Amino acid sequence: MDLRELISAHLPNAVVAAIIFTLYNTYTGDITDPATIGIEFISYVIAIFIGFVVITPILNKAFSTVTS
Repeated sequence: MDLRELISAHLPNAVVAAIIFTLYNTYTGDITDPATIGIEFISYVIAIFIGFVVITPILNKAFSTVTS
């Protein structure tokens, strides 16, 4: 899978998840400064995207051996 396919497959999900986490942290009062909100959002997007890229092939391999 090349980089373009990875980005198109996982980045939208990472952005949605990061928005949810950021909104939750803003709602609960954990973060209130606009700069902190932006930094938290970007870090969530990066972390979740990397998680999707790393975990998805592992899960695909694990489930393909179980079903075959």
